[in-house]
Amino acid sequence: MKKEKIDYFAHFVTVTELAEKQAELLGRITDEYDPSKVSDYIKEMHSFEHKADQLKNQMITELVKDFLPPIEREDIMLLADLYDSVCDSLDDVMLRFYMYNIKELRQDVRTIVSKIQQICRELGNLTKEMKGFKAIDKLMNMVTLVNDIEDEGDKLYIEATHSLYAEHTDSNKTGAWANIYSCLEECFDSCEKVADEVKTVIIKNC
Repeated sequence: MKKEKIDYFAHFVTVTELAEKQAELLGRITDEYDPSKVSDYIKEMHSFEHKADQLKNQMITELVKDFLPPIEREDIMLLADLYDSVCDSLDDVMLRFYMYNIKELRQDVRTIVSKIQQICRELGNLTKEMKGFKAIDKLMNMVTLVNDIEDEGDKLYIEATHSLYAEHTDSNKTGAWANIYSCLEECFDSCEKVADEVKTVIIKNC
């Protein structure tokens, strides 16, 4: 029996669904943060990241054997890495809460996480539309939307970091939160990097 060919685009959609679940979980965690449950939060968050790693490895294994992939191998490899990085960045946020023994969240964290949820949803919408590159204008507009949300995330990051240094003199606490804000900002960056690579692939294949 002939083996069914892998659908790389379906795999990318699945990874974005995992990222959306991570973002939703991060939202629930930050809405009702309980420092006694951080270890449980990490396990739950990491379960999604682990599934994303497995999908990436499966794609790479199949790509090696694929005689005629739908787009260039290099683009599939890069997209696989970039999509996986989105899940990694969300996982890293929870690890930082644990590493720095965070007992209470700063208020602006919830605002930033809400925006992360939005960019993950829009990246998911873009990914669902990507297969076949049929609606080029729509795809390009969706890439722009992800870029715009990333810009909004950057502004939130800048203001949050400014407020942190304006309010605190405790260097340990300030350093911890500066690192956490940087991790949150990386969530936006990782989504934008995927969208930018999707744009490159669109241009190559339209």
